[in-house]
Amino acid sequence: MNSKILIALSLLSFGAQKYAQNCDCTIAEVENNTVVPCTKIIGTIDTVYNTVELKNAINQANAQGGNRTILIADGIYPIATSTSYPYITASNMAFRSLSGNRDAVILKGTGMASGSGVENGIYLVGNNITIANLTIQEVGNHGIAGQGDSLFVFNVKIQDTYEQMIKGTSAGDGADNGRVQCSLFKYSNNVGPNFYIGGLDIHKGDNWIVSDNVFINIASPSGSVAEHAIHFWNNSTNNTVERNVIINCDRGIGFGLGSSPSEGGIIRNNMIYNDGTRPFSDVGISLESCPNTKIYNNTIYVDYSNAIEYRFSATTNVEIANNLTNKLIRSRNGGTGNVSSNYTVAQSSWFLNPSIGALRLNANIPLVVDAGINIADVTMDIDQVLRPQSLYDIGAHEYGVFAGMDDFKNSTSDIIIYPNPATISFIIKSSADEITNVTIYNVLNQKVFSFEGVNLSSSFEINSSDWKPGIYTCQILSLNLKPQLLKVLIKK
Repeated sequence: MNSKILIALSLLSFGAQKYAQNCDCTIAEVENNTVVPCTKIIGTIDTVYNTVELKNAINQANAQGGNRTILIADGIYPIATSTSYPYITASNMAFRSLSGNRDAVILKGTGMASGSGVENGIYLVGNNITIANLTIQEVGNHGIAGQGDSLFVFNVKIQDTYEQMIKGTSAGDGADNGRVQCSLFKYSNNVGPNFYIGGLDIHKGDNWIVSDNVFINIASPSGSVAEHAIHFWNNSTNNTVERNVIINCDRGIGFGLGSSPSEGGIIRNNMIYNDGTRPFSDVGISLESCPNTKIYNNTIYVDYSNAIEYRFSATTNVEIANNLTNKLIRSRNGGTGNVSSNYTVAQSSWFLNPSIGALRLNANIPLVVDAGINIADVTMDIDQVLRPQSLYDIGAHEYGVFAGMDDFKNSTSDIIIYPNPATISFIIKSSADEITNVTIYNVLNQKVFSFEGVNLSSSFEINSSDWKPGIYTCQILSLNLKPQLLKVLIKK
């Protein structure tokens, strides 16, 4: 058994610990809308059932200085207009849905259009504010904006805003120590309403973590290219962007812009896909006036001529390694750095399903698998699977520790799962002995299938037609064999 399989088979206890915690997820859970809700509580709890009660709870929290949790019952809350919207001056606050269902609580404005005033879903001045398990949509400016520090956005859907979805303003010293995780940012009509849109647009932002999010269709309809899905600039420093999936956005991830700098930070284990069918298609990752930044183990498949650009003479001492791309990694306008162990001629046929951003390898590609260099700053892949102690793969996905890979499904000489990936059914087969028990868990560690053999067989078929897409863990017992753990990927 090779080292990658040993790592993969050790994940059962790791997964159980992770799912016992609140406010964490995998990217697969975001893609499948199965994120376990965050249950964070701060201070006194207020529960609200309509827009008036929500506004009153916010006013009370501001007046009393915060330290409160506002739980919002399921429903649609017209909360923002061009003359009035939630303006949070209090600190130590949590806003989240009562049910934990992201799609059941909708905070909305008057529409995805420019108005005569300012219309934000939520504006934050206070610090240490959590927004979780809800949707913000159809506002005339930003879904979330402000300059407060230690913002935490978890399992939030922001869609159809007229401007950038999350805006860290340049007021004061900017918003620092933010965390955006397990959330979905999208335009529902394939493109946005104008070019002045973006996912995260953060000025003067220090020490942010943006992880395990999905960005879809942040694309300009005309006029000019849209802003990035994720962008830190205007004297931002030391930000981390990891394990995000970015699909058909004009620009993927940007640090710095022109002469407006960003410094340091790391961009790792992201998947960026752009099929070029929108009016504008630009670079996957860009550094502009951005020294001392690291770009590691990303997978990028775009229509634009360059996958990664590092630009301008102020961009120095950058590290770009282990990235898998279909286009060039290019210095422009005097940018300098160390570029090594990248592969830049990837083919679409190598990936599971590029059109939905699934840029995991579907075969053992010798020029990619085990071809990277070991990097101390990259210990996991996009699925939070530990990478081996040697022989890293190039790209965001470590081949062989995700369901559907040949060396994983044949990880023992005794039991295999096929086809893998599967759709409506798959077969578990033991070449050595009869199978006695099979228990299968989804990504939430919920049991979805259980079998205890009566008429024992060395091979049988499991109907997965009603299962949601995602990764499933199979615990398999056979006569005279040790317990086996295998994974199967269900695709629809």
